[in-house]
Amino acid sequence: MKLFYHLFGYLLFGMILLIGTDEYFNFLAEVDQFEKDMVSNAVQNGRSISAMIGHTWQVSGEKKAKELIQDASNSGTIGVTWVWVDELVADTTRPMSEQKTLQKVAAGETVSLKLEGVESEKYLYTYVPVDVGEERQGALELRQPLLPLKKFTRRMADRDSFITAVLALVCGLFLYYFIYWNIRLPLNRLTERARRIGQGDLTADLDIQGSDELADLARTMNDMCASLIIAREKIKFEYDARLKTLDQLRHTERLSTFGLISAGIAHEIGTPLNVVDGRAKMIMRDELNEAEIKECATIIKSQAERMTNIIRQLLDFTRRPRQQIAEENIILIIKQIFQLLYPMASRQRVEFMLNREEGAEVTLKADGAQIQQVLINLMMNSIQAMPDGGSVSISVSNEMLPSSQHSEDGSRSYLKIRIVDEGEGICKEDLEHIFTPFFTTKTIGTGTGLGLSIAHGIVEEHGGWINVESTVRSGACFSIYLPMQPSES
Repeated sequence: MKLFYHLFGYLLFGMILLIGTDEYFNFLAEVDQFEKDMVSNAVQNGRSISAMIGHTWQVSGEKKAKELIQDASNSGTIGVTWVWVDELVADTTRPMSEQKTLQKVAAGETVSLKLEGVESEKYLYTYVPVDVGEERQGALELRQPLLPLKKFTRRMADRDSFITAVLALVCGLFLYYFIYWNIRLPLNRLTERARRIGQGDLTADLDIQGSDELADLARTMNDMCASLIIAREKIKFEYDARLKTLDQLRHTERLSTFGLISAGIAHEIGTPLNVVDGRAKMIMRDELNEAEIKECATIIKSQAERMTNIIRQLLDFTRRPRQQIAEENIILIIKQIFQLLYPMASRQRVEFMLNREEGAEVTLKADGAQIQQVLINLMMNSIQAMPDGGSVSISVSNEMLPSSQHSEDGSRSYLKIRIVDEGEGICKEDLEHIFTPFFTTKTIGTGTGLGLSIAHGIVEEHGGWINVESTVRSGACFSIYLPMQPSES
């Protein structure tokens, strides 16, 4: 988890930085104090010796005093040497900063300098003025090697580095386990829960103890899951209700269409009924011989079968079928519709023409009853649009098109059913609303305004679409596009 390591790394780096800074300043303070102690020790020794040297110089002379200085240098760790201040100040080989510092000795001050001795080894030089009762002013030069300071510095650096490393390790372990148990594990559980929610598992079982933000987030996710379950059930209920309503609307439209078709078929049934009635009366009068009676019976049987077939077609159309996707031959469906709509079309002097493009594949997987309803609605609209007669041309062909009319992603084979009439056409203002439920331009009693809306929905459910082209007084053209293979979704 990148966030875990980033957070741990930044916090650990900050802690190491704080500990290291503290130890660094402690190191500087310790080294500075050690150096001050060296200077203080040299000054104390120099002052204690200077009083004795000054007294001996005045009482026993210069030689005796220098012997004492030599003895003090040989017996201690600090080298002691007698120098004349005027000679010390007059040394022009020294840097200007050292000369200014040494001039303080002439003023009676005790000073200390870090200077290089032989073999480039550094020493701490301390100059203590000595009053020997002469015109020339002398001073004791106390020389201490800085090797102890160097060793102390190295020892303190090692000590502070070790302490920094130990503190960083201990704090890092505490920090790691704190972030791991309080941040990383809860975040992992939240991430896994979010992934399960994305997969559809809305069980509210996320349990993170505590009162921090992650625990609040876990409780919020549980509440969200509960809300999503309620919303999902509500959506399912509404979806089922919508499907039920849509099915009822489709059936209502079928019944409405049935009413219009029945008016035309009534005349078709009347003719065979008259034939049956006449032949039956001829048989009842006993004026026929056996051969003529058989002929009349045969005619009666054929007319009865004709009426039975017409009634069966009507019953099949009005029945509410279950949606069933199967291999359907569109040409056969169109021919069945021609037979069903023939009475209505012939009464309005409308003729049907069917044209199949050479080599066109006309079999596809679809719900035959629903496709039949779509085609009947469109053909009936064409018939009603030609009160003075005309022709309805239906052509069937195949086309390679994008996956949808608004997409350019990939191509697939579509079955195109083109229905063209010679009616009054559709005005431009109505074209935008023809698929709107309950929108109709027909007179009361001749349409519900649901036919085109339902047809549009059925075609979309099959993965296709309907295009409309029309100009006033030039007829209308409806093009239905159905995929040859059903969508995988």
